[in-house]
Amino acid sequence: MTTAGKLADPVRGKVDADGILLSADPRLMRLHLRSGGAEGGPLAVPELAELCRLSRRLGMNLSRPAQASDDECRIDMWVETRLAAADKDQQLELEIMDWKERPHEEPDQMDPARARDFDRLEGRGVIRTDAALRIIARQMPGDAAQASDAIGQSLLDIYDVIPPSGHTRLIEAVAERQPVRNQRVREKSGSQQLYLLQGQPLIDKVGVFAGYRFSATPESPETGDQAGKPVASKLISDSLFGFQLGPALRQPLGKIIANAETISSKLEGPLRGDYASYAKDIASAGRHLLELVNDLSDLEAIERPEFTVAADDIDLVDLAHRAAGLLAVKASDHQIRIDLPKEGETLPARGEFRRSLQILVNLIGNAIRYSPDGSVIKLRVSKDQEFARISVSDQGDGIAPEDQDRIFQKFERLGRSGDGGSGLGLFISRRLAGAMGGSLTVASAAGKGSTFTLALPNPE
Repeated sequence: MTTAGKLADPVRGKVDADGILLSADPRLMRLHLRSGGAEGGPLAVPELAELCRLSRRLGMNLSRPAQASDDECRIDMWVETRLAAADKDQQLELEIMDWKERPHEEPDQMDPARARDFDRLEGRGVIRTDAALRIIARQMPGDAAQASDAIGQSLLDIYDVIPPSGHTRLIEAVAERQPVRNQRVREKSGSQQLYLLQGQPLIDKVGVFAGYRFSATPESPETGDQAGKPVASKLISDSLFGFQLGPALRQPLGKIIANAETISSKLEGPLRGDYASYAKDIASAGRHLLELVNDLSDLEAIERPEFTVAADDIDLVDLAHRAAGLLAVKASDHQIRIDLPKEGETLPARGEFRRSLQILVNLIGNAIRYSPDGSVIKLRVSKDQEFARISVSDQGDGIAPEDQDRIFQKFERLGRSGDGGSGLGLFISRRLAGAMGGSLTVASAAGKGSTFTLALPNPE
């Protein structure tokens, strides 16, 4: 259970120019000591110490969120710094306005397997390291399984940090247990592939730093690099959405959605019913905009002449369970049951893992959107000599025969409005299926539900 955050009075402290904690209210002093500090020593809470350094470097007062951890709980804070005017000792005052404590055992992240599926769906790799930056797990885009060759090696033995100044910045972030943001690295192997790393420090159940979880997004090679070498589903440096606007829009939209959901769920205390409803609408609109950004990025990518997909050995039954897992919460919100093939079944196929998962997520998501509450969505698999097939059947209103070609056209929504769709999902999905040597078809009749079938080549 998270404790209340608002404080009757701010928690205050003073830090000198050398980072020494000169004075602190009891709550801050207790956190400082539990973080390994000593009375009269440097401020030992990493994010607070970094905020003080930044405030001095910029020469301005700051107001920021911060996190800390001791042996009992994790703490979310809202902190203000204040530089004393004309102070010859250059003392800096800290005021903590919010203080929310959360037990370590309280889950604050989604299931790791589910998080990995989201990463793979969005074309990112995942690297997990220990506290010494030794790699303990690595799965990169296009790889069907985790790579074992890098296990036990240092992250810096596998990747060059660029530009040259970046190495110091990365080491400083790790030393202070800070998030790593937008760090460009290059594989030292023959491929010389570029990645953009985003890293989050991991804290174990007793509050000890346990390493990092990095996501790795492929970047296009620099001019002249890898000339003539194809890169599957690569990002193009001059693309509008995929490389420039997409990342710039996703971050603020993500914050809008997260904050709106926090308000609507009343986690911070009682709230008028209409205000909670407004917040829910804001979160829904934010998710719609985020889906549109993702669709436009994909649209831009698939319409480029150089667009290619990888040829992975995949299992359509496994993908069905993964896609359903990603949408389990959405289905539960509408009391919809997803009837899946049995866990023990397998159906090998040939296609890019991420793109195949993307198609299934789109098909299941559409089925949830257009099915009545309390209905069942069925996923079934089959094969013949050439293709492996997976079908998604819903109990919705169905699609008239004359509209079944139109729904695969760009921005076509059959006159629907306000349903959260962009009219691009099926267009993109059919193009992706074709790029993998397969197809996407529909069988439906008005009032009798719809069945969408993805066919992909059998393994060679």
